[in-house]
Amino acid sequence: MQLKKNFEYTVLRFLSLKSKSTLAFFIYLLFSVFTFDVTKANTNFPKTKNKQIEIEYLESRNELEDYIIDTGDSIYLEFSPAAELNGFFTVNEEGELLLPRLDETFVRGLTKSELKTLLEKRYTEFLIDPEIKIRIAEFKSIRVLARGELRNPGFYKFPAYPSVSFFKLDSFDNSELDSLIENNEQSDIGQNLQSNNQSSQDLVVKRSSENITTISDVIRKAGGVTSKTDLSKIEIIRDIPLGKGGGKKRTVIDFNAYVYESDPTNDIRIFDGDTLFFPKLSKSNPNQIPKSILSGISPKFISVNLFGRVETPGVVKLPLEATLSDAIDISGPIKPLSGKIVLMRYEQDGKLLKKNISYSASAKRGSRRNPYLKEDDLISVKNSILGKTTGVIREFTAPFVGIYSTKEIIEGFSD
Repeated sequence: MQLKKNFEYTVLRFLSLKSKSTLAFFIYLLFSVFTFDVTKANTNFPKTKNKQIEIEYLESRNELEDYIIDTGDSIYLEFSPAAELNGFFTVNEEGELLLPRLDETFVRGLTKSELKTLLEKRYTEFLIDPEIKIRIAEFKSIRVLARGELRNPGFYKFPAYPSVSFFKLDSFDNSELDSLIENNEQSDIGQNLQSNNQSSQDLVVKRSSENITTISDVIRKAGGVTSKTDLSKIEIIRDIPLGKGGGKKRTVIDFNAYVYESDPTNDIRIFDGDTLFFPKLSKSNPNQIPKSILSGISPKFISVNLFGRVETPGVVKLPLEATLSDAIDISGPIKPLSGKIVLMRYEQDGKLLKKNISYSASAKRGSRRNPYLKEDDLISVKNSILGKTTGVIREFTAPFVGIYSTKEIIEGFSD
């Protein structure tokens, strides 16, 4: 408003000097329009925010919109109006579908919508305006890379699973249909349905959440979290279909609600080829292990192998995040004349760690003299120098003791 008054004041002064000028009147008119536009404009421009990509970037409106078809997927195709072509078809090792009339068709890397477009175009040679519905009948096994602050990071494979929990068909034998899916046979389901006076519209699909692989499944497979796992910044990297430009997309998930509030909202589905990265906290969170055990993403116990000079050597079952002192307490006291303890385990980079530990039962938990243990650790309690010397003496004198004892026994009988 103030800007408008300033313009008007300036123009009026100009006109007072040249009131009879046509040019001056025209200039006043232009200034009036300009000041009106400026005062009416919204000067609160939206600010650009460097915002982390939301979870919806990975979860499309249709969860399987960006699902990439590959070897092992079993696909059900429903043709209209040619129901005799319906059936289950499995993507082979070469990434091909063996389809009626088309034979081998390369489909690896396509999404469902891209496959639909491809097949409808190719079947125009045999059908008039074909319409093809595509469903994933059985999902391929998936491989996921879990990196970062986990107990056992690495590549993990999850088995194939059907995409439906049941088929609601009034008079169709469910076991027969299940066997078709299980054996991945290219059978003509359209004829089976018609013989029972049923149409494919009677097929009711209900997906069971127990079948899909989610973030929590990956964490469990990797042995659970540690007290230093940053669950608020789990990074997920996923492939983009070639039809959408290829490459990778990325998001960061806050998983704390799942652990602390039992809220499964962010326990999103994981697909083949996904990479999950779990960053590390600068300071341990003492509440995280109990909560992760209660939520089911971390195990209650681990197993380690204890050998050498202990009371009961063998496999020892310990609570999660147990220390060396816990293992010694459970396996019984260390025998006299024992020496240093050797700890062996595989590190995250695959290297074998072999470390001598000057064990102290009173040392702080997690310290160098009383370290935390991991699943499948090998712990050997060695002999001390005095213990080794005693063993050598015993081994050396054992034959003579045996001879002397035998001589005493013989002499006793002879008397």
